Amino acid sequence: MPDFHDRIGDGRFALGSWLTFTEPASAEVMAGTGFDFFIVDGEHAPVGSAELLSVLIATRASGIPLLARVGANEPIRIMNALDLGASGVVIPQIRTADDVKRAVDWCRYPPDGLRGIAPRRASEYGRHTGEYVAGANKLVTCCIQVETTDALRDLEQLLAVPGVDCVLIGPNDLAASLGHRGDLAHPEVEAAIMRTLEVGRQAGVPIGVWTGSPDQARTRREQGFAFGTLGTDYGFMAAAAEAAVAGVRGTD
Repeated sequence: MPDFHDRIGDGRFALGSWLTFTEPASAEVMAGTGFDFFIVDGEHAPVGSAELLSVLIATRASGIPLLARVGANEPIRIMNALDLGASGVVIPQIRTADDVKRAVDWCRYPPDGLRGIAPRRASEYGRHTGEYVAGANKLVTCCIQVETTDALRDLEQLLAVPGVDCVLIGPNDLAASLGHRGDLAHPEVEAAIMRTLEVGRQAGVPIGVWTGSPDQARTRREQGFAFGTLGTDYGFMAAAAEAAVAGVRGTD
């Protein structure tokens, strides 16, 4: 299982993207583009367990870490994603320290947490169960999302929960929660993003953020973010197709 910790823990900015298609060939194509990691979106895309498995199989040869954003902070969703072999999980809509504790608990085996022991595919279908179980608590990434005013209010408490490996800021939901829906560039939204980065520095927790363009990704890298996401599989497809059509038709 590729270790996402290594990608964000050595001081290099890690650039990732979102996978939303359920067709494994799409993920296979994306895996050859040069990104450092991917997040498979199980919150806003039709990605269930079977689809996640297909994506994991399709991208295995690339050795690129795949995180699974689960649809909710629920034990079955978290454990299933990890047992299928995801490098970690991204938990959306985190609001309180109790939410964080719940997420961490279901990412960790006892005595550190509550995760049940049945890592079938993650352990090469039982061939390396002992080895996987022994190292999983350190290797599996528990990434929480900060995207609400509730999370901002208790940010120090959220990041103080033992076992949080990193944070992904969701600017779209954050802007909406702050009363600026659709205005990701609003000064209050930017202030909240930078405050999260600073609190993360103080807590020793790597902070990542969604970015809307290569220029913005470079800016976030220069600001000190540990990782960022750029684009989606469907977005890249649509942009390339539209540019090709425009190149032929011009102003016709």
